[in-house]
Amino acid sequence: MDERSSMKKIVGVALALLMAGCASDNNGGEQYRYTPPVAKATNNTQEMQIPVDLVWARAEKWFGDHGLNIENSQRGSGLMTANVENSADGLEWLDCGTMGSKVALGNPNLQINLIITQSGNNSVATVNVKGNTQLYFVESSGERVPAPSITPVCVSRGSLEQSLFSTLAN
Repeated sequence: MDERSSMKKIVGVALALLMAGCASDNNGGEQYRYTPPVAKATNNTQEMQIPVDLVWARAEKWFGDHGLNIENSQRGSGLMTANVENSADGLEWLDCGTMGSKVALGNPNLQINLIITQSGNNSVATVNVKGNTQLYFVESSGERVPAPSITPVCVSRGSLEQSLFSTLAN
């Protein structure tokens, strides 16, 4: 029985050490954590009982009011696009994940594709919002060190679509 009792003590001590090791700080691991966002279902299509030309004009105004330069405007095919690099407003419209206190996101690049079509007497607008950004590790001095080995994912929050559709329909 002595041997068995000693073995139980050894196993108990080993388990306690193992658990203590798991609970200890892993070189600031939580501070350097990046967790990608979970994509949310967003309504990206709206049908309106107004003419296509009016929807198109309202879309151009919305882009201008939000400081987004239209890069591609093909009225015949119904396509309007804007690409904004290093968008300060991008994180208002995109969810690029969560991170620890020693990780920072750069301003994201934002791509907006708007397709306006006619369906009978109605207009249909479909918008797709995409984006990407870079992650940085933040030193105690405040210096940002790029983290190119981590590719952050950005998904739409749905707020850009809501804002655009609100303008198009009114």
